[in-house]
Amino acid sequence: MAHKQSEKQTGETDYLFVYGTLRSDSYSDSHRQFIAPHFELVGRATIAGRLYAIVDYPGLLPAEEATDLVIGEVYAFTGGEEQLLEVDDYEGCAPHSPKPHLYTRTRINAHLKGDEIIEAWVYFYNYPVSDTMLIRSGDFMDPF
Repeated sequence: MAHKQSEKQTGETDYLFVYGTLRSDSYSDSHRQFIAPHFELVGRATIAGRLYAIVDYPGLLPAEEATDLVIGEVYAFTGGEEQLLEVDDYEGCAPHSPKPHLYTRTRINAHLKGDEIIEAWVYFYNYPVSDTMLIRSGDFMDPF
């Protein structure tokens, strides 16, 4: 699994940024199963990136322009990276997931309301995309 090293220890607050089917406003079983019982919503946030419609879920790629922003939510948790293992499995980047992994978990700066910036885990998509798949709004819940 290709993850950047975390400096957070179990018991310290860490953060996860979600932008698709794991968001609370997606009303998905995925959110109810993997996020709601284990993570605490901090609030809406943006990150630098480009969002693509894969099938019925989005894929995040790095920003190409300064204006490329993705809208999502930040969640707090205190269980260390171990708390992300079920989410890694869901995102196709657990150690037992087929390779190449569907996503890679890494850290990125997330911008909360009030200009607060926090470092959060996020999942980047690992497969090729085309420009026709771009979600120009940067918001999976409002793609137009």
